[in-house]
Amino acid sequence: MKKDTRVTIIICIAFLFVAGVLYLRSGSWQKVQEQTLEGWTFRPAESPQESQIPSGTGGEEGKPEEECTVYICGAVKHPGVYSFSADARVCDAVEAAGGFTGKAVPDTVNQARILADGEQITIPSVSDGGKKGNSISVNTESQTEETLVNINKADREELMTLTGIGEAKAQMIIEYRSENGQFARKEDIMKISGIKEGIYNQIKDSITV
Repeated sequence: MKKDTRVTIIICIAFLFVAGVLYLRSGSWQKVQEQTLEGWTFRPAESPQESQIPSGTGGEEGKPEEECTVYICGAVKHPGVYSFSADARVCDAVEAAGGFTGKAVPDTVNQARILADGEQITIPSVSDGGKKGNSISVNTESQTEETLVNINKADREELMTLTGIGEAKAQMIIEYRSENGQFARKEDIMKISGIKEGIYNQIKDSITV
C-alpha cells in the first residue's frame, strides 16, 4: 500500500473518531438539559387584570354591604329618609335624625330594635297623647313647674286648690311665711298645724318651693 493511501485512511479514521466524539457529547448535553428542565414547573404569566384581584376574594368582585333605608319622623330634630347598614337599630336612626326633640316620648319606642328596610319610624310627642317617663327634657320640666303651686308665693285662693288645704290652713301657711320666712323644702309645710304626713303625701307632687 502506498504511503499516500495510508495517510488518507488515517485522516479519515481520525475525522470519523472526532465526529463520533462530538456527536456523543452533543447527545449527552441535550439529555442533561432535558433532565434539568424536568425539575422546573412553568407557569403562564398573569394577565394585568388577574394580578389586580385582591387575595381572599376568590377572584370575584367585592359586593357592596347590604343596606336598609327608613323614614323617621315625629318628635326628632331632622325628620327624613336615611340609609344604614343591615344591622342598624332604631337608636341609630334617631341619632342620624339629630336626636329627640324636647316634646318627644322616647320611652314608648323600642330603641334597641333592628331596623327593617322601607319602614317608617314615628317618634310620638306629648301633644300626641304620649306620657313622659324619666326622659323629660329640661325645657319641659320648667314648663311643668309653672303649673305647680309655689307654697312660698301662692296666695290664699291658690293654696286652697291643693287637696286637704282649706281656707284656715291656707291662712296659716301665709302667716308662717310672714313670721318665719320662706319654706326651705316642700317637706317644711308639715310644720303647719293640721298638715301632717297624710296631707303632705297627697299634695307633694303638686307643690314646689
